[in-house]
Amino acid sequence: MLFQATLLVDLIAMGTCLWMAFYLFARGFPSPITLRGAILLLALAVFFFSAYINLFRQIVGMSAVRSVCLIIGLSAWHDITLYLIPPAVRHRKRSWTIAVFLLGAVAITLLLGTENAYIGEQGNNLYVARMGIGIPYILYGAFEIIALISILYNLLAKERVGLTPVGRYFLFASLFASGGVGYGVIALALSPPMPRIIQDLMIFSGVFMIGVSVARHQSLVERRTTLQDFPIASLTVLLITLAYIFIALRLGLSPELLGPIAALAVLTHSLYDLVREFLERLRIQHESSFRKQLRQLENAGSDATIRLRLQEGLDLLCSTLTASAGFIAIRRGDEFEVAASRQSVQVERRFPASTVSYEDISRTQNDQIPGIRYFAPSFDGQTQIAILGIGKPQSRLDYSRSDLDLLSEVADQVGTIVSLSNLQPQIGQMIAQSEINENEANLVAGEMLGAMAANPDEDFIKMVEEGLRHLPDYILLGQSALADRLGVKAGSHIERGRELQKTIFDAIDLLRPAEKRPPEPLPRVWYNHAVLHDAYVEGVPNREIMARLYISEGTFNRTRRNAIRGLARLLMEKKTVGK
Repeated sequence: MLFQATLLVDLIAMGTCLWMAFYLFARGFPSPITLRGAILLLALAVFFFSAYINLFRQIVGMSAVRSVCLIIGLSAWHDITLYLIPPAVRHRKRSWTIAVFLLGAVAITLLLGTENAYIGEQGNNLYVARMGIGIPYILYGAFEIIALISILYNLLAKERVGLTPVGRYFLFASLFASGGVGYGVIALALSPPMPRIIQDLMIFSGVFMIGVSVARHQSLVERRTTLQDFPIASLTVLLITLAYIFIALRLGLSPELLGPIAALAVLTHSLYDLVREFLERLRIQHESSFRKQLRQLENAGSDATIRLRLQEGLDLLCSTLTASAGFIAIRRGDEFEVAASRQSVQVERRFPASTVSYEDISRTQNDQIPGIRYFAPSFDGQTQIAILGIGKPQSRLDYSRSDLDLLSEVADQVGTIVSLSNLQPQIGQMIAQSEINENEANLVAGEMLGAMAANPDEDFIKMVEEGLRHLPDYILLGQSALADRLGVKAGSHIERGRELQKTIFDAIDLLRPAEKRPPEPLPRVWYNHAVLHDAYVEGVPNREIMARLYISEGTFNRTRRNAIRGLARLLMEKKTVGK
């Protein structure tokens, strides 16, 4: 019975540590806390894999390897707690930290270099390996005790990070790990030997909590929602691994092979997830770099610059949505002229305004423009000033709701660019009145591409919208999911709510195109800021905002949706920069 229980604990612990190490590394790179968490989990995955193999065959020297894994794991955990305290305090502890690491390095050297550092390894598969009283035992035990005391000191002294709402998870994990390591140190020299399952359970519990703590602290920082992505992804890998084990048992394979099979299953799927995440980040980095290059382009004449911006934006939109074709046309009097095209109608071709007039995104056939499935209009007040169209997707039957929201947002940005280009003849007067100039057209072009390069997930957008609805109520804000997602830290939920409220206020203010708000009717470039500020900061009724902007209810709803998406993207970018 003890054999089966120990085997099950080691198998589960090994698979969990291996999966969490790759998962956190993929989602959290290049966060220093996440990197150290991945090192810790990998070291403990090797520890539990060796412990599993030891149940079937006792290899001389493997007990020393497991001890080395514990030293590496404790060193990484000690370094994680250093990154939780203020940089100034961490700098003052630098000499002590180096001393702890040097002690660990000496202990590793002695454990690997001393023959028979552990006694009675042969035949001992269920009990803690024992060491003779000597220098390796003294240094190994001294390192573990000093490292654990230092970890608890980092969490409880001065800033008392371990008592904060976020830090208490790290403290709880440290207590479990401390109990397991302490049990192991004592059991090294005790006779009779003590069951290994107690140490393995306590170490696994501590390591699991450490992984969860790192995931929670980072919020899987850059892009994912921890409370959704982490459990679902983990459950998927668990079910796949169980399927591998079930098939192995049905084939009559030896239980000794179940550990390597489970490790291989977790490792292969983890590597696939890591590569996929890496390629996704490369794509985002490429689009971000492209957006920066677009902003740096010099003006080669107003009309030429606008056409270039629209063509590059259309190409990126079609690439992002895998659209087979697309075009952008802008209003010229009673006609619309094609300013950008991708495998669609010829540039500079003109259509009567009546043939491309739409109130909102429409899925329809247009004989004038074959091959286009969706049309998204852009308005300036009550007047349609542009039209954006895309063809059917190349790899799917149709576009998702999220894809159409992105199409609407890009169409909104196209309208702003066209509106600003129409103001160029009065550029001198507009600079004097509201500081609007041609550079803002470049900025909006960058925002249009940013809408595609950093498209926030729908759950985060809903969190932001819910936060806006409760913007005056900082008590509810402090308890909101948005505060968790943005990693807002404060002593109480009320202070947390006030901090989140200020963050949203600041983000809305960043959407302001210029310092001074011009008189009504507002230019198109002011729509996003005006809708958010007037509706959620000032609490102005929607009808009054529509009247201020001279827009219809449909245009107002579309503008508000796009403004909320833009605010969500801005909050994501601010959080990433803050890390």
